[in-house]
Amino acid sequence: MDYNVVLVSVKDKIPANSLAILSERLKNASNDKLQSIGLLNFKSPIVGLLLGIFFGALGIDRFYKGDVTLGAVKLGLFILGLITTFIYIGIFILFIVWVWAIVDLFLVFTGIKKDNLNKINSLLIA
Repeated sequence: MDYNVVLVSVKDKIPANSLAILSERLKNASNDKLQSIGLLNFKSPIVGLLLGIFFGALGIDRFYKGDVTLGAVKLGLFILGLITTFIYIGIFILFIVWVWAIVDLFLVFTGIKKDNLNKINSLLIA
């Protein structure tokens, strides 16, 4: 398998600034490792972004990325904010969750790309 085929298949799933380094590593990789990269289970940064846009306050984007603890905390804060809205502290909690969800749009998108790159690097190093 040609390393260019592998590089093209993963270029939208890894950070753009690491393409040159990965290209060099793929040139030196064995054919077995190149084929193994095709079998890796990559997560889509676009799916993470869409989950963040539509369900970000519920932490679904974090669950998808694999950050179960942060997803559970975000979901818990959202539920706590809904429950305590009638005593006005919930509005503050929901505002914090809303800001966190907006920041997570960027963090989850780039984090998924970094996680995918780490999967490739760990396979190439092993």
